[in-house]
Amino acid sequence: MTRAAQGLRAWLLQRFTALYLAAFLVYAVARLLLTPPAGYDQWLAWMGQPLTGVALTLFVAALALHAWVGIRDVLIDYVHAVWLRLSLMAVVALLLLGSGLWVTRALLLAAMRAAQVGA
Repeated sequence: MTRAAQGLRAWLLQRFTALYLAAFLVYAVARLLLTPPAGYDQWLAWMGQPLTGVALTLFVAALALHAWVGIRDVLIDYVHAVWLRLSLMAVVALLLLGSGLWVTRALLLAAMRAAQVGA
């Protein structure tokens, strides 16, 4: 694969993730404005719904990919020492991966808690 194709892939990935991020944010804000949860149990029920959990997990994944492409491009353009660039990229990748796993864990716990409350 040529470097031009890699740049195009990164550009497309950022555009597609931006579209999903915008669409999900519009949905979430509209949902919260039209029918705000009155309490913890309603909030938990909404977060425990499978469709909401999957959509939010995809949102977090899209956010992580979007951030990765942007930060990677900045590091490639402005950090010229290879060892420093790779070190910073590794730190960013670990932070994004850890954040994604943390959110996924929280959503799974919410789904399990919603199932217990509903039962």
